[in-house]
Amino acid sequence: MKQKKANRKYVVLFLSSIIVTVVVLISLSIKNKESTSQDFEYQSNTINTKTTKKSVNQSNGSSTANQLDSTAENSSKPIKSQANVHPKLDASQLFSNAGKVGYGVYSFNEDEYITNQNTEPFIAASVIKVFIMSYIYENELALDEKIDGETTQELVRRMIQISDNQATNRLIEFLGMSHLNQYFEDQGYKETKLERKMLDEQARINGIENYTSVADCMGFLKKIVAHQNELPYSEMLTIMSGQTVRTKIPSQLPSEVKVANKTGELDTVENDIGLVLDSTKPFAIVVLTNDVYDSSAIREAIGAFALQAFEKF
Repeated sequence: MKQKKANRKYVVLFLSSIIVTVVVLISLSIKNKESTSQDFEYQSNTINTKTTKKSVNQSNGSSTANQLDSTAENSSKPIKSQANVHPKLDASQLFSNAGKVGYGVYSFNEDEYITNQNTEPFIAASVIKVFIMSYIYENELALDEKIDGETTQELVRRMIQISDNQATNRLIEFLGMSHLNQYFEDQGYKETKLERKMLDEQARINGIENYTSVADCMGFLKKIVAHQNELPYSEMLTIMSGQTVRTKIPSQLPSEVKVANKTGELDTVENDIGLVLDSTKPFAIVVLTNDVYDSSAIREAIGAFALQAFEKF
């Protein structure tokens, strides 16, 4: 009997140990599964994060590609300059109608100068003629000397006031292109270059042009005003005041305001530089536009820009 009780005791202990072992194994298995599940979730999140980053990078790459495609698509058109934002002047009309725009406005009262492309070279067209006039007057050449039957003074007047190209060419031939360019350099007109005569279409086809900059034109205008009561600057001012082409800077200003200006035009060029000699707020203004899309619209835009300067300075 005692032997049977002892055997039962061993059986119970054996079964208990088996049960404990099974419980422990089950517990460990559950923990391992939870751990594996957590690890997978972490890895899954990591993969998702990497995927997201990759997606962002792909998106950025796609954006860049779109920009390049856009540039390629518009490469046949001149790339527009970006208008500078200024509280006094809105140049958006200028930039809407030309691929390349340079402007400068100088207030003599405030000694304030606003510009966007001060030293950038622009095709000058007939604006180059004011520098030829300056050479003649500052070198005190004889104005009564005749060139092919006309006085130098008369040729200068026609060159400026009606933009006579034949008169200009006669002066260039008489003075010499190299002498004119040397004078421009000596005067600090760094971007002003006379490389061809007027009406020389073959030179234009070959890419030969005359150039100037906002800074050079502004320097000329400021010099005229600084010495406006002295010879020969007073005479140059008088000649410019007789300008007959008034479709740009003067076009929207009050009729009583005196304007001394010089325009320049080619098929894709519309320029105007001038002195707005209002008695209370005089200013100098330069607008150079190349790669013009619409000549009529840009002329109106130049007039509107000059009116802004008049009203806000």
